[in-house]
Amino acid sequence: MSFEVYGKSEIGLVRGNNEDRILIDASLGLFLVCDGMGGQEHGEVAAELAAAAIRFYVDSSQDRLDVSWPFGYNFDLSVDANRIVTAIKLANRQVWRKAEQNLECSGMGTTVAAVLLKGDDIVGATVGDSRIYLFRKGKLTQISIDDTLVASFVQKGMLSTTEAASHPMRNVLTQAAGSQESVEAHLYEERLEYGDTLLLCSDGLYGPVDDQKICAILDTPDTVERVADRLVAAAEEAGAPDNVSIILLRYT
Repeated sequence: MSFEVYGKSEIGLVRGNNEDRILIDASLGLFLVCDGMGGQEHGEVAAELAAAAIRFYVDSSQDRLDVSWPFGYNFDLSVDANRIVTAIKLANRQVWRKAEQNLECSGMGTTVAAVLLKGDDIVGATVGDSRIYLFRKGKLTQISIDDTLVASFVQKGMLSTTEAASHPMRNVLTQAAGSQESVEAHLYEERLEYGDTLLLCSDGLYGPVDDQKICAILDTPDTVERVADRLVAAAEEAGAPDNVSIILLRYT
């Protein structure tokens, strides 16, 4: 099975700089979207630190007999799930320490949406509110979990999904890499099927563009480059108040 992959990260129409970072490393099967926060360019520092730390560990853990598991090993998870969880925890530690060492970096952090691919099996892992979607046979499914206050309200039945979409606290995160001493990544494992498309994105896409519109744009035989361009254009048509970052992975 082969795949097409394409990613882009745009500043949007309102922000003065781009604090998002994307990483595509097909040789490692690693795909990342990080949405940094902290202001005054420290968000991009957090996103870059996290992406570099995750890539380093995924690379160094390829030889599974000669790798350290600094946070222990969870035998209930696959090896690759353990790899990506450890990588995210190491990224969290790196950003947390950087923020502790430099007062001007205090409060910085980053979301992480990561996919680790091996053959046609994927492990998806997220911290924060950057998302992973699976588009399969005309249907779009969010396979990640948002670490937001509003998402927790929906989960507890305190808000409907419709109310959540316009709630004034919808962007308040309950966890992000580097904003606290430890994080717990949400995991998702899936065997991909012919024709599947994975979409990793920051809230700069799904905030202004609803899932129905994203689904309609993905439901096309166009190249992944053209589809990504159309997704960014849709965010810009809706005002693009935030940085817009996208990675598309299509199985062919």
